[in-house]
Amino acid sequence: MSIENLKRVFAAMSGCDAWSLQLLKIKTSKREGTSYTGREITLAPAGELSDFVSEISKRYIDTEKGVLKSFQGMTDYDGSTIDRTVYKLSTESELIQSEYNALVTAIARPDVEINPLEFKAQAYLLKGIITLDSIEYPVKLVSMQNPVTTLNHKFWMKNGSFEEISDKVLSLRPTIDVVVFNDNIYMLTLAGENLFNMERSYKAICTTKIDTINECNIITDFDAFSAIARSGHNPRKFVSFNDAHLQKLKNANSRKKMAKKFNIPLDGDKFDTTNPDASDKLVKLLCDRGMVDPFDDNPMEVAGSKKWV
Repeated sequence: MSIENLKRVFAAMSGCDAWSLQLLKIKTSKREGTSYTGREITLAPAGELSDFVSEISKRYIDTEKGVLKSFQGMTDYDGSTIDRTVYKLSTESELIQSEYNALVTAIARPDVEINPLEFKAQAYLLKGIITLDSIEYPVKLVSMQNPVTTLNHKFWMKNGSFEEISDKVLSLRPTIDVVVFNDNIYMLTLAGENLFNMERSYKAICTTKIDTINECNIITDFDAFSAIARSGHNPRKFVSFNDAHLQKLKNANSRKKMAKKFNIPLDGDKFDTTNPDASDKLVKLLCDRGMVDPFDDNPMEVAGSKKWV
C-alpha cells in the first residue's frame, strides 16, 4: 500500500451509495481496557450521506489541494511522530488487536434508541463497500471529533428578528483520522492513537522491555533507568524496540564499542544509568533512534528508521 493506492481508495468512495453513519463513544479504564458503543443515525433527505462522503473523497484526492498531496510517505507504525506521514499497522497487531475486535463487535450491534444528542460521542464512523479492480472491499472511516455540539452565539431569523440557536446540533466535519481497509489501519493523523488507546499498549511494551533489559545485566541502576525510560515520550519509542541490538549488547566488547560511539558513560563494563543522559541515550539506541552518518561515521539521532530500499 502506498499514498497513491490510498488515493484510489478515497476515489472509489464516491461510487458507493450504501454508506452508514454511527456516532462512536469510547471508554477506557485500567481495569476493563477499552470499550466502544455505536449509535447508528440517519441523515435526511435520502442521498445526503452519500453526498457527504463524496465531499470527503474530493477533499482528499483533489488534484490541486487534496489532503493526501500533503503527505510525504507511508510507513509501518513505530511510535514515531513524523509530520506528513501516514502510519500503517495490521488489524492483528498486538498494539490494537483487542481494541479493534471490540470496535468491530460494537459497530455490528449499534444502539438505535438512545437520544443521539445525549450520547456523548467522541467520534463518528462511516461504513461502506467500495469497488477496486472489480473486487468489493469493506471500508471504515473514523473522524476523531465530537460530532455533537452546542452552537454559541449563533442566530437564525424568526419573525423578523434573530434568535439564538440553543439546541445541540450534529456537526460533521469532512476530516478523516483513520481508514480501515483490507485488514489494515491507516492513521492519517495521530488522533488515531486515541481511537485504540495506544498509549496503554506502548506503555505495556515499555514495561516488558525494561524488565528484559534488566535481566541482561548491562546497566548499573535499574530504578534510575526505569524512571527515565517511562518518562516523557520514551514509552512510545519502545514500539520499535530492537531485540537483536539488545542481544548484541550482552557482549561486553559490543557495549564498549557502542558506549564510545554514542558517548554513553560506562561504570566498569556496564552502562552507567545513574546518569539520566546515559539512560536516555540507551533508550534511543535500543529503539532505533540512534544511527550512524554513512559519510563521516558520526552518531546521529533520528525520529524513526526503516530499512533502506
